[in-house]
Amino acid sequence: MISLIIPTTTKNRNYTDSILKNIKEIYPDVEVIIEENDNVTLGINYNNAVAKATGNKIILLHNDMFIKPGFIETMDKHIIKGRITTYTRVEPPIYNDTYPGKVLLDCGNDLETFNKQKFLDFNIEESLIDGGSQLFFGCMKEDYIGIDGYTFKMFCEDDDIHLRYKVAGFEHKVSNAHVYHFVSKTSRSTSNFQTIEMNSNRNFVRKWGFRNSQYKVKYDIGFIVNNCSQQLLEILEQQIFEAEEDSYQDDEETLAELKQVRNEYQSGYYVTLEQYLSKD
Repeated sequence: MISLIIPTTTKNRNYTDSILKNIKEIYPDVEVIIEENDNVTLGINYNNAVAKATGNKIILLHNDMFIKPGFIETMDKHIIKGRITTYTRVEPPIYNDTYPGKVLLDCGNDLETFNKQKFLDFNIEESLIDGGSQLFFGCMKEDYIGIDGYTFKMFCEDDDIHLRYKVAGFEHKVSNAHVYHFVSKTSRSTSNFQTIEMNSNRNFVRKWGFRNSQYKVKYDIGFIVNNCSQQLLEILEQQIFEAEEDSYQDDEETLAELKQVRNEYQSGYYVTLEQYLSKD
């Protein structure tokens, strides 16, 4: 049995109600776990919902996704033990990048403009190919390792969980099973979300030792700083970036990436290590 997992927030109840109605019209007996808690992160909402699921297979959905007949049957066939199966998102051309698991088709940007029939008429030939990313997947419930909603309030938690699955030896596949995804259009446009994204990028580097945009071998050395403050931690990380730049003088791509990370760290209030150590 498959359980559908949908985290949501109070401000998105209109979308959630519409998505639930769509699911129940097609699959009246399917178990849908909706987790609404504005006081925890997206990842923790997902984890809490999965814990309540009774199915032996789970599919993580967003609260702005329409499914169609055949979606559950195809995913059920493609989800097996030891595999993370990403479903394909059909999205309006808000962000024009495409890759395995994402195709563009303009069926509307929101509930009011949604052309449901156009989506129903669209089909993808049955396939199961290598790939997979973000929180758009299904797996055996016993294989679910949990989203790190503590390190990442939002952003980067998807890259983190897929990396952990890869380290654990899981197979990653993309299914032709598809949904229509309206896509969040405001997340990165406000200063609040930009701050959350910046902090998540920082935490990803702290956790993995490299940027989520370009996976690299992590260093096998480290150091311990007793009584370290947040400010000192960020300063020491700046020193590491400078040391990395010295070791990548012939790698322009990596140097550009390091420069980008350093610029993110230097946004807002910033002091150097010398200035920090000179404080009374």
